[in-house]
Amino acid sequence: MALLEVKNIQKSFDRTEVLKDISFSLEKGEVLAIIGSSGSGKTTLLRCINFLETPQRGVISVGGKVLYDCDDPSKKTEKEIRKNRLHFGMVFQQFNLFPQYTVFENLVLAPKLLAKEYIKENGEYMGASNYKEAVEKINEEAMQLLKKVGLTEKRDEYPCNLSGGQQQRVAIARALALNPDVLCFDEPTSALDPELTGEVLNVIKGLKGSDSTMVVVTHEISFARDVADKVIFMADGVIEEEGTPQQVIENPQSPRTQAFLSRFNQYSD
Repeated sequence: MALLEVKNIQKSFDRTEVLKDISFSLEKGEVLAIIGSSGSGKTTLLRCINFLETPQRGVISVGGKVLYDCDDPSKKTEKEIRKNRLHFGMVFQQFNLFPQYTVFENLVLAPKLLAKEYIKENGEYMGASNYKEAVEKINEEAMQLLKKVGLTEKRDEYPCNLSGGQQQRVAIARALALNPDVLCFDEPTSALDPELTGEVLNVIKGLKGSDSTMVVVTHEISFARDVADKVIFMADGVIEEEGTPQQVIENPQSPRTQAFLSRFNQYSD
């Protein structure tokens, strides 16, 4: 059974159809790279998957459980959508860290709020039966995540004192802090200088093989080729071509994919 299933997603803004009947699936631990020109629908697809946008049609399932069904009103309530977002961690282009909080506080804020809610409703959170015990576990997990992204020594710094690459690495750790089923990246290096891009891509590469299931919208074709298990090339709101990196990037069959990659290769040269 696929961990993530996306079926027949359609999304329009006013009269402009941005996504046209998009379907794909992803197994646990796989990395999916979504590539394509600006305006092809990549970011809108990602935002629909993690419920930042609402599709007009389609079904989204995680672990065999339907999270969103356009034809089921019970799946559209604000409470249900808010709960469903917890299945996904999101890393944005512009980091979106809270500037008034330290690195460590950015990581623990959402889990602590969630712990209060879970303990109140379910009697436990992360195996802890009271809030104090839950906070201890959350703090410990936050330090482990900072170690994973190589920023342990920055725990008490504010975002304004970090480089762009460091801020994005904090954003990745923050997304991981809620233990999402699927980690989503929206052009995670597009706001970075070239010399900082590598450190962020290395962190993402390091997550591969740790059972992290990832969807990465990216313009880094070499990264998609080397790290992804599956690649989707989008054009004008449709999946023009999909397959392994070897199939889509090394041996594309669609003329539109070929033209896109040809422009990339010319730029690389």
